[in-house]
Amino acid sequence: MKKIFFTLIFYFIFPTNVYCTTLSEMIGQMIIVGYQGNSVNSNGFKTILKQIENNQISGVILFEYNIKDKKNLNEMTKKIKSTKSKHIPFVAIDQEGGYVQRLNKNNGFKDYPSFESVSNMTKKNASKIYKDMSFNLYKSGFNLNFSPCVDLSINKNSIISKKERSFSNDYNKVIDYSKIVIKEHKKYNIITTLKHFPGHGSAIGDTHLGFVDATKNWDKNELKPYISLLKYNPNQMVMVAHTYNSNFDTQYPSSLSKKTIDGYLREKLNFNGVVITDDLDMLAIKNNYTLDETIINAINAGVNILLFCNFQEENSQLPLQIYNIIVNAIKQGKINENDIKLSYDKIIKLKNILK
Repeated sequence: MKKIFFTLIFYFIFPTNVYCTTLSEMIGQMIIVGYQGNSVNSNGFKTILKQIENNQISGVILFEYNIKDKKNLNEMTKKIKSTKSKHIPFVAIDQEGGYVQRLNKNNGFKDYPSFESVSNMTKKNASKIYKDMSFNLYKSGFNLNFSPCVDLSINKNSIISKKERSFSNDYNKVIDYSKIVIKEHKKYNIITTLKHFPGHGSAIGDTHLGFVDATKNWDKNELKPYISLLKYNPNQMVMVAHTYNSNFDTQYPSSLSKKTIDGYLREKLNFNGVVITDDLDMLAIKNNYTLDETIINAINAGVNILLFCNFQEENSQLPLQIYNIIVNAIKQGKINENDIKLSYDKIIKLKNILK
């Protein structure tokens, strides 16, 4: 009887981990931002380092302008990872090869071929390329890569095709080569990301620059890489595109669409992992929605991590602005607080892989 009594006392004084975690910490885990600066002495870097230490953000994304050389990069990633933050920070990058590779010859690394070029190689040679890429990411301190791009090269006028960011218009080939990317990253404990759900390879236009409608040319085969690759490795992220696609939702673009994310990706494809937006600073979103509308709609749609690359003009107050918007929306009944807890749980579960 005495043992039961003390167990109950412990439970009420020291409740479970979820309830020990503050709302601000949960919200912080839902935010990844970019910053200005390419050394530990940069003001932008110092700011994000404090935000990581204070559990205001989940991690950072680095671009080519952040990477002066190997020495400065390693100093920054080492400092990020050695902070006293409650959870391991994400150190993220877009490293595909070809047009999209932030580590390259300009900053002391090597250039890798595009996905399209690799698709013409043997799988053995593809494995060598992605093993080397993954090893260099690992050595440089990265633990999250926004790759592979699993869009099908259906429309030769799409930005995906023009920039050779797709392995093929054949979904089987996309699946086979994407498995190689995922497998080699997994060896170095780097989390991969399938993008851009529900498919960007059929759409003409660039969501960096404005509204893009994928409705007319979209093909249901664009979903097949997700169906296969999420079974192959459920412990990765899915990045949602900013394209509008009325095959899923006649009102919102995919990244803000509950029908697309919760209704299709979660319910029909049974994905229970972390969903991240494409950069919410892109003009497809920024030109059409306020910051409040963007954040509220994204969370209600089922998004777990809000990505703001913060590259056009650095906003050091952005994490605080996001926090205030979410807290006010919870108070006003526009966001369910339980959705924040669910996102937090998914993110921490994924981060536990990095330990």
